[in-house]
Amino acid sequence: MYPMARRPQFVLHALLTAGLTLCVPGCFEPMSEGSFDSDNPAALLYATRRAGETRDRRAIPSLIDLLDHDDPAVRLMSINALERITGERKAYDYKASIIERQPAIERWRQAMRDGEFDHPAEGEH
Repeated sequence: MYPMARRPQFVLHALLTAGLTLCVPGCFEPMSEGSFDSDNPAALLYATRRAGETRDRRAIPSLIDLLDHDDPAVRLMSINALERITGERKAYDYKASIIERQPAIERWRQAMRDGEFDHPAEGEH
């Protein structure tokens, strides 16, 4: 058993551990429910991966927006998902500087404005 001098520390430690165990899972968005609206890069990566795997054409506008993200991992996953969905990269390089990425991002945005992604890709029904 704990000496009396250590008992308050033990109780405090136990309460903090229990509190964190109960609070932490509820304090953050679960990554399994990733969303394009999240500020959490992990949630963005999950949503991006899911869009690419399911070839979700409704995600194209969000994926295009993520081509301009600060996190290179988010940019990489976004272009990979776009390529899987559309079959194109439009000369986009996720590693390039923001200035070098802008023309490719604009090509993606123009293609969206032109309705290039409004119809299923070849082989889709």
